[in-house]
Amino acid sequence: MRHAEGVTTRARTPGQASAGFSLIELLVTVTLAGIIFLAMTPFFVSVLKTTSSNERRVIATNLAQARVERVRMLAFADITQNNLNSSTFAAGQFNPSFTAVHGGAPYTITTTVTTPTPTASPAYKTVVVSVSRPGDNFTTTAKTVVMNPAAITATSTSGGSGGTGPYSITVAFKSSAEVTSKGCVLIQYAMNQSATPTPIPTATVTISPTLHPAASPTNSTVQWTGLTGGMGYLYTVTTYCTSSATPTETCQPFNLLSNWWMKFDTNPGGS
Repeated sequence: MRHAEGVTTRARTPGQASAGFSLIELLVTVTLAGIIFLAMTPFFVSVLKTTSSNERRVIATNLAQARVERVRMLAFADITQNNLNSSTFAAGQFNPSFTAVHGGAPYTITTTVTTPTPTASPAYKTVVVSVSRPGDNFTTTAKTVVMNPAAITATSTSGGSGGTGPYSITVAFKSSAEVTSKGCVLIQYAMNQSATPTPIPTATVTISPTLHPAASPTNSTVQWTGLTGGMGYLYTVTTYCTSSATPTETCQPFNLLSNWWMKFDTNPGGS
């Protein structure tokens, strides 16, 4: 075979494949990919539906909890079913319809208020908030029980006879031999309960008799009984001493809310 001068040709080796994909190979690949993606479409749709449903559940839960918190801030008398389902009460904070920022069907918020029959004391109201949305197969609810603070009372007792006694005061000494003949004096102050900012004494009574500890044993005690307790009275105890740095020792005023016991160190630093 003759060749033109300066031209070089290369013979194709028999059986050698050409470079790249053929059109048939490309069509087969696209067809297989389409079949695979088509088979996976229901899975992707299911994931999207589940994600969207979970998002709506979170929104509904937040709406119910927020509504319950607003109810707890209301006066007890204002917690009524009409108020809690009104679009105008409390500047619209209890509007029964809510539309999310991204749009879509609005959520419906329904609040029910029930009271026990017969009315309990202290009174209370049960509030149930239900949140639903068209197209959803679930309803989210939140519940709270609100007590009437005006109906709640508090009492405090100490001792066998209630908060006002009668109670006793027992005084012990480091040494009864160091108490003078004047002994131990108990004073009661009747307080004016209506005074502001703090009550002031309106009457001072020395509880008699003045008591003196027995000479033996030297650490004996004295006791007053049948005393009126409660916040309406203050008491002080004064002991006249022989060895103390001062001739008298007086305790801080105190309210008698139970049987009281105290001890005087009639000789500080002594044996």
